[in-house]
Amino acid sequence: MKDQQTKNIGLVTFHNVYNYGGVLQAYGLCRALETHNIECIDYQQQDLDLKYNHKLYDGRRSLKQNAKHFVKHFILKKGVKKENKIKEFITEYIPLSKGSYKNLTEVDVNSKQYDVLISGSDQIWNPQFTGGKLDPVYLLAFGNDRVKRLSYASSAGAHKFANGDRKTLTASLGAYKNISVREQFLKDQISTFMDKDVQVVVDPTLLLTGEQWRTIAKPLSREIPKDYVLIYTFDNNSVCINLAKDIAKKLGCKVVFISSKKQKADLVDVCLEDVGPNEFIWLFDNARFVVTNSFHGTTFSLIFQKNFYSIYKNSNPYRVLNLLEVLGLKDRLIKNTDDLADVTAPIDYTIPSKLLSERREDSIKFLFDSL
Repeated sequence: MKDQQTKNIGLVTFHNVYNYGGVLQAYGLCRALETHNIECIDYQQQDLDLKYNHKLYDGRRSLKQNAKHFVKHFILKKGVKKENKIKEFITEYIPLSKGSYKNLTEVDVNSKQYDVLISGSDQIWNPQFTGGKLDPVYLLAFGNDRVKRLSYASSAGAHKFANGDRKTLTASLGAYKNISVREQFLKDQISTFMDKDVQVVVDPTLLLTGEQWRTIAKPLSREIPKDYVLIYTFDNNSVCINLAKDIAKKLGCKVVFISSKKQKADLVDVCLEDVGPNEFIWLFDNARFVVTNSFHGTTFSLIFQKNFYSIYKNSNPYRVLNLLEVLGLKDRLIKNTDDLADVTAPIDYTIPSKLLSERREDSIKFLFDSL
């Protein structure tokens, strides 16, 4: 792979978001292609920018929304430390384009140097995140005619495309040399309206081994219990919390919660609101057990071969379900705790580890063959 001619690669993905999965998947793909000149095109998608920017006043928000945002960010300073750590991570670890661009025209004008364009992972083809419609930048509707276009592990989450979206995808993806997606669910959808080969590949976080992730892991600056059950959830899911407490009691250890929302003292032993991406990796690596309802919480549990349970999310079950089915670990995805026997029984990773390695190798081969 390293003998290939070096390519200039432009990547578009959700890289500038204040969540761990977004920045870590962007890092994973850039590192997997570090033998080439890859950079993440710093596209400031307007709907994501509205969600994540912290301007004192933004005309796109109502007066009430601006007031709420001012109180939350500037007075209560909710999530400020975490967001600063994520910004620092992006600056240090993700190779960004020299300019930042706000629309398709700006991206197009500044993309002539690329030999290859990649629409990366995360839910970049889910209109829910891009203002209710597909964003042409994430469909690589820019660049010159000679450039190679490919997708790597692009996702639409649980979104089902309407006829208008199907026409847009057919026109845009027709210019792609190779297409890969993250979930079988999306491949099956595309196959109903396009006669084009689509490959299912692993999420970029899974392109790197545990050893590779440990090279950027950093321990917390504060002390936490040495033996802990880790919870990672966006929505303070009660099944996650109750199951983690039950497991911790049986294992004789504490419960550590990565959360953006403060927990009551009687729910968990330690609540961490300002964890950076490097610390996030370290917490997973050092946990005795993980309980999560996050896709990337599940991927890092697999990377570090943890005992874990992933709680089923009705809103978007496919990405976790597809992944665990492939690895023969579907029983680790649960809806409730009614049917669990011995929750502390260790996972035998002999076969899943072999299957994951094979999937990783196939996905890396897809990437380099596409170049």
